[in-house]
Amino acid sequence: MDNVSSSIYDSLMNPPTLDEWLSTVSSTPNGKASGPSMITYKMLKHLGTRTSALLLNLIQACLSKADIPTYGDKQ
Repeated sequence: MDNVSSSIYDSLMNPPTLDEWLSTVSSTPNGKASGPSMITYKMLKHLGTRTSALLLNLIQACLSKADIPTYGDKQ
């Protein structure tokens, strides 16, 4: 493994772009159970581009601060 450059991991923790986010959301299956947030894939697919961008900004902020809210978190 000495010939594998460690730079292949440089972009691993980069936040997703809006295009990557929209592509991921569009490829998720409908009809799956929601998580604790009660947000379903179908709901995410019905968001407009501006709302998806706002949600992505929130997700990116949570990831960069390593502060992921939990269901029912009052803080």
